[in-house]
Amino acid sequence: MHPSLFLAALCLGMASAASRLDQSLDVHWSHWKAAHGKLYDKNKGQRRAVWEKNMKMIDQHNEEYSQGQHSFMLAMNAFGDLVPGDADAAGPL
Repeated sequence: MHPSLFLAALCLGMASAASRLDQSLDVHWSHWKAAHGKLYDKNKGQRRAVWEKNMKMIDQHNEEYSQGQHSFMLAMNAFGDLVPGDADAAGPL
């Protein structure tokens, strides 16, 4: 694939993901970013989409916990906007 076509497809994909963000989570997203000192120059929509996916997975798990399906609850932490590999690139904790 030609590099400019790849870049265009990537940009369209990111714009599409950003347009499907759950606006009901806007305040929670803002509070989470402030609590963890998160500032984004780029990839904000992508990071938000990752965070939302993780937040929804956590909410689903905790709902199942309340129904006795799990023995523990989950909570969001400072790494909620990362995908596997991001933490590796950041170096040791």
